[in-house]
This record gives sequence, structure tokens and C-alpha cells, in this order.
Amino acid sequence: MAVSGYGKWFELAEKDLKTRKFNGVEYRYYDHGTTNLWEDFSRSVSRQPDKTALRAGNSSLSYREMQEASRRLASGLWNKYQVKKGDVVALLLVNSIDFCLSFYAAMYLGAIALPLSTKLKATELNFMLKDSGARILITNPEWLPNVLPFIKETSIEQIIVTEPITDKININFGNASIITLKNVFRETEIPPAPVDEQDGAVIMYTSGTTGKPKGAYLTHFNLLQSVISYERTLQLTAADSTLIAVPIFHITGLAALFLLFMHIGGTVYLLPFFNTQEVLNILTCYSITFFHAAPTVYIMLLEQGYRHYQLPDLRKAACGGGAIPIETIKKIKTWIPQLEFHTVYGLTETSSPATLFPGDVATSPRIGTSGIPIPVVDCKVIDAEGRDITGKGVGELCIRGPVVTQQYWNNDEATTRAFQGGWFRTGDVARIDGDGYVYIMDRLKDMINRGGEKIYSLEVENVIYSHPGVKEVAVIGSVDPIYGEVARAVVVPNNHGSSITGREIQDWVRARLAKYKVPQYVNFVNELPKNANGKIDKKLLRQQFQ
Repeated sequence: MAVSGYGKWFELAEKDLKTRKFNGVEYRYYDHGTTNLWEDFSRSVSRQPDKTALRAGNSSLSYREMQEASRRLASGLWNKYQVKKGDVVALLLVNSIDFCLSFYAAMYLGAIALPLSTKLKATELNFMLKDSGARILITNPEWLPNVLPFIKETSIEQIIVTEPITDKININFGNASIITLKNVFRETEIPPAPVDEQDGAVIMYTSGTTGKPKGAYLTHFNLLQSVISYERTLQLTAADSTLIAVPIFHITGLAALFLLFMHIGGTVYLLPFFNTQEVLNILTCYSITFFHAAPTVYIMLLEQGYRHYQLPDLRKAACGGGAIPIETIKKIKTWIPQLEFHTVYGLTETSSPATLFPGDVATSPRIGTSGIPIPVVDCKVIDAEGRDITGKGVGELCIRGPVVTQQYWNNDEATTRAFQGGWFRTGDVARIDGDGYVYIMDRLKDMINRGGEKIYSLEVENVIYSHPGVKEVAVIGSVDPIYGEVARAVVVPNNHGSSITGREIQDWVRARLAKYKVPQYVNFVNELPKNANGKIDKKLLRQQFQ
């Protein structure tokens, strides 16, 4: 039977919840009083217009200045290029004030923002721009070489660059022309577009590690329910500040940080590219109170910051975008004792949050869980035949609620496959205990089948992470003539582990897990490959070690 997030949270988290039917499915939602992201942002502006909203390097904008700049950019996009409701505006930008203004200018016009990873290759960008039908591309000049060779194959009519182009570019732009962003702003005032809560706000493509990327179509309602869920469950207020050190073009950076803090009226510090030393300096110098990042980021921060930074103002942190090793959580607690650390599970398709640990997971006997469903979400586990086995075993995790998208852009086949009866099939293997806590075991595609015995890579990785000489590890399946598939551990040693051997890793696992879970092979590397979202790319690892 499905597990509901309702009734498991404290009173504030469940305040203002109502129920209604959508597409024949009844769900809970927060009745907040705003219908779209521009309206929600404007509410924060009216409450504290002179408060700093954004800071990047030596530049900063108050909430009033940010709103005015976004309006002027929207006016220019409408007057010069007739950008209107439903048009797609592509944003190929690093974490920056330019991204934030461009995003809200699109929201003002009722356009759909298409955040694109700056780490994508030309062929990937080509597919996304063509598939989305984007008319406008706003980008940093350094990414033009990845875009211009195929631009005439897309529907892009105008390329807007954040800075003047200094290098001569000899490429056929097709129907597109190039202009500098500062020349787009217009003083002419136009009214905001009438945007309904079910109108599209964002198309965000999944990483596509198992095939072509799929564009999750996120509505204003999806994203508003996401940020309100974070606000309530994490108990964040306008007094909080954050640093966006993860990519803002990823759902964590966009929804769980940028849009969340514009909603609560907090201050956002933007870092264009991740740098461990810069992150630690900003967290310290600007007294950041909340931080959210992927496991890899915390591992790197621990390595450099443990002995040299105390971070006394950091009161809450969250970790999503992958499973964080239990040992890493324990080390973070030792490093920053006052920190309340929350594990989060979510996907692009859930507008970021689906489950969250209610409290400090580091001091809980349930360390290792991804928490309970947020108040507006229901979860269940199904077997290979689609039968509900929630609380009875391990299977595929399914999610429903107002944060969940209902479709992939321009992809009916993938939509039909992933969304069934109001439920989204995540592709993640999980179990749910009797109290509703969700434990993510693996990705379905990463689970190892050794002669009929299932090996969950995350379980083995957690054990290897507890070895004092290990910095990072990925466990993958390798072809075996007898068992069909066996486990292989690919290990990055830390500064103390330069002399560890494969036999030592195997013995470490053998002492803690069943024999069949011990990796048959252990390989040592200097670093693990990551995809555009910063997750370990196990598909590439399997190709490298077959």
C-alpha cells in the first residue's frame, strides 16, 4: 500500500494543505495564493525591496533592482523579437546574475525557460535545441563554438551573448543573428503575460545516460509546490542565505536553491564554477546559513576544509543528486557539530524533492535513509510485474504528487512508459520500512545480478567508503563467463590510501558483507568520470572496464 507524506511531518510543514483532483488523480497541494513564478517572486520584492537578492563576485542586486532589470529585459525580448507566452528561451549560461535575470524575464513573458548544461557537447546541444523548438538562445560567448556549427539546423532566430565577441567567427548562422545582452534591455513597460499555474515554466532535459535525453516539462505549479515544500520541511526563512555552487541549470541549483530563495526572500550568492577553496571562503566570509549540494561536493569540501574551516554560521545543509556515503555524513557532523544535515531524494521529473529526512540524519539511527515523502507526495514500491509490494520487499520506487511532471516534451512514448495512472516510475530500486522511511538501494540499470543473486552497488559502496584510505568509489557490474555478472569496484584513494591494495578492499568488504557481494575485481584510478550533472558516470565506467 502506498505511503503518504501527510501526517508524518510537524504542524508547520503540513499547514495550508488542501486536496483536489487533477487528471483523475486526487493529491494534496499547498494553497499559497500565487499562480506563477513571476507572481511569487514579486511577492518577495514587495516584502523587502531593498534587501540583497543576488551577489556574484563584486556585483549585487536588491530585490527591487532584480525585478526592474528582469522587466526591462522582458520588454526588450518582446519589442525586438516578439517573445511571447509559450515560446522557448534557451539559457546556456553559468551561475550568474545574467542567468537569473534571463530566467525571470522569460517568466514575465510567459515563455518557457530551457536551462542547458555548459558541459554538453555540440551533438547534445543540437538535439536539445532542435527538440525543444527554442527561438532565442542566451549564452556566454565561450560556449558559441559548441552551438554555431549546427545553429542553422535549429529554430533559433536570435543568439544573445552576455559579452561582446572578441574573436572573429566565420560560420553560417542560418536564420539567426547575434546581439549583446546589454543591447536588449528596454525601458518601455509592458504588462506581465497572463500565466496560469498549469502553464509550462521550464523544460529540463535529463542526462540521457541510457539513451536520448528526455525533456521534463515542469509547470509553474510543479515548481511552486517544490519550493514551498522545501521552505516548510527545512523551515527556512528570509533570514537565511545560500551559496549556489552546483550548476543552476540542474534541478537542484534551479529549484532547490535559486527559486527556493527567491520564494522565501533570502540572499543568494552565485559561484560560476565550482572551486573547493572558493566555496569554503564564501561559506565563511558571508556567514552562509544553508547549503545544498551533491555527495561529490561534500567529499571535496571535507578533504580541504576539515582542519582549516569551522563554518559556525552554517546551520542547515542538504544533500541530493545521488547517495551520500554514511561515513561522509558522520565526518561532516564531526567537522560541523551544529549542522542539521538532511538527505534528500528527488529527480528532475519531481521538480527536485520527493523525500527528505525530517531532522538531522547524522544523529539518527536511520542514517542511510533518504527520509520520508514530503507532505504533498505519495510513494510506493512495485515488483517487476507492477504489483504494489510497499513494505514487503525491494522494487522500483514510484512517486505521485503535484511536484511530478506529467509529460516529457515532444516524447509521447517515453511519457506513456514512465507515467502510469498518475504514478511516475523512477527507475530506482528502493524499499520502504514500516514507518514510511525510503531507502534507495540502486538504479535499476546499476543493479548487479550475480548468478541470480542481486547485488546493490550502493550497499557495497557504503562499505568501501568506510575504509580510511578511500576518497571515492563506484561499484559496477562486469561480465563473467560463470555467473553472468560480478561486482567490480573502481576506487579513488585519498591522501592516506596511496598504498592500499585490491586484496585489502576485498577483505574489508568480506568482513562486513556476504561473500557474493565482495567485488571480484578492484581497480584504482585518479578520478571517476562524471556526467554533466556531476554524478558518477557508471555507463562510461562499464565501457572502460569491460
